[in-house]
Amino acid sequence: MQTPTNAPLSPPHSAVHEVLSLVARQVGLIPWPVFLVAALIASIAMRSYPGWLVSGWLLMVGCVLTLRWRLLTFPADDADDEALAPELRKAIVLSGVNGLTHAMCVLFFPLMTELERSVLTMLLAGLSSGAVGSTAGHPAIYSAYAGPVMGGLALAWLIVPSNAQQGWLGTSMSVLIVMYLLVLMSLARGNHQSLQRAVGLRQKAFQLNRELRDALEAAEHANIAKTRFLASASHDLRQPLHTLTLFSAALNTENLSDRAHEIVGHMNTAIRALGEQLSGLLDLSKLDAGIIQTQACAMHLAPLLRQLHHEFTPLAHSKGLRLALTCPESLGVHSDGVHLSRVVRNLLDNAIKYCDAGTVWLGAETLPGQDGLPGRVLIKVRDTGRGIPAEHHRQVFEEFFQLDNPERDRTKGLGLGLSIVQRLSQLLDIRVSLESEIGVGTQVTLSLGVATSALPPKPAHEEPEASMPMCHMLVIDDETEVRAAMKALLTSRGCRVTLAASTDEAIRLIAEDPPDIALVDFRLRAEENGIRAIRKLRQLQPSLPALLVSGDTAPDRLREAQEEGLLLLHKPVSADTLLQAIRLALEEEN
Repeated sequence: MQTPTNAPLSPPHSAVHEVLSLVARQVGLIPWPVFLVAALIASIAMRSYPGWLVSGWLLMVGCVLTLRWRLLTFPADDADDEALAPELRKAIVLSGVNGLTHAMCVLFFPLMTELERSVLTMLLAGLSSGAVGSTAGHPAIYSAYAGPVMGGLALAWLIVPSNAQQGWLGTSMSVLIVMYLLVLMSLARGNHQSLQRAVGLRQKAFQLNRELRDALEAAEHANIAKTRFLASASHDLRQPLHTLTLFSAALNTENLSDRAHEIVGHMNTAIRALGEQLSGLLDLSKLDAGIIQTQACAMHLAPLLRQLHHEFTPLAHSKGLRLALTCPESLGVHSDGVHLSRVVRNLLDNAIKYCDAGTVWLGAETLPGQDGLPGRVLIKVRDTGRGIPAEHHRQVFEEFFQLDNPERDRTKGLGLGLSIVQRLSQLLDIRVSLESEIGVGTQVTLSLGVATSALPPKPAHEEPEASMPMCHMLVIDDETEVRAAMKALLTSRGCRVTLAASTDEAIRLIAEDPPDIALVDFRLRAEENGIRAIRKLRQLQPSLPALLVSGDTAPDRLREAQEEGLLLLHKPVSADTLLQAIRLALEEEN
């Protein structure tokens, strides 16, 4: 994806380039003012000198101004200092020619009055002062102009006899002009140094900006690589785990000895722990893909918290912990029940993992509104665990960050729980706060909106789960072990199963024996995938219910399945999840 950080940067020009650009810009602006000054000097000189002589000097001034305007052009944007050296020399020479031309007016000094000489001095000094800015104070360019002008003026005051009775006037004026020239050259040097510093700062800023862009681009590539890695690693790990899950579920249906049931139980615990870790990676991929949608509505909070309390009580008891619940029955919130349940589930799981003794509390209360604002509902998960150091309060919400798990104990997860809590909470407009004290425990508080509309009626009782319907299932998967595991599980539940390793084989089989539902793996051999396979199956059997199974968590894959309107089951699929999805798909068809 193209981003603004990939836009090309134009490097700043050098100080020489900036000087030549300024000079080129000025020669297009100052010819008329300079020529008017020269005309004023000529009008003064014509009182004492022949018109043809003065006009010749004025014409020379105009020609030099025109020559500079024609020859001093803007330098090329990509020109370096070496390529600009001839242009710089040309600017210096033309500045010197311009200065010599202006200095020639001091030849009119002998026949001028003291007043006329003073006016001429002020005009030439003004031109020299203005040249500080029009040459950007470049020492060589400025000196080439101001040296002849001010030097000639000082020399004229020194050697041309004064008409005044004060004999010291000429010498004093000459000294003052030389001193003023030194001041102007100092100002020019300072002006040029300021330009060089400004150019240096721009170049440094450009370098820093380029490094920042490179760092941002590297971070973007790293993020893309991370997403690809999660998708690839997740798929490669999910495939054998999915097979184990199916075989384990099928094994549970067999008539086993007590010792065998114990072994299967331990195996299921390990499979479940690994599945939870992969589910965390899947949640991150969904968040990165931006496909998680929320459907907030008014809902009862107590049933949701009771369900989570019931779900986590065995886990808490297995660690010798007490899991307490406090929630008013009348409490209602405005949120998405599915995602809110995921947020609280992650908090409970985290609290129990890092609490070695004592109690974990799950509670909710209402925070009254103030100043006409609606109230808030606070859901709190508190434990008597080891606590979190203050300097890590922010870090615990980062991906893959874990405290006190240097050995990467897999029973403590991957450090994704609180990261998912924070990102889901942002989608649900839930404010998350954390309070913790070492040796005392930790409390995470969720602040969410109270229900402002009428709450739906509570169900009188939970409907018993429907049994698995008898059906003919078509399974398309290119992995032999997965096909065998799926058949073992489904046949143990009374289903008739037809297996196919490819789309072509499946089309041939359904032509002879149409199935009731298809279960298709996303990644098939060659150029085939599950979505295209389902499309081809429905060309022969348009109303065929179908489920898609994948271990691929790439954001594009998730969006593709969602746009196709297919239910995507992510490996490893538990037996209960799989059978419930089959029931729902068959019920929708009927």
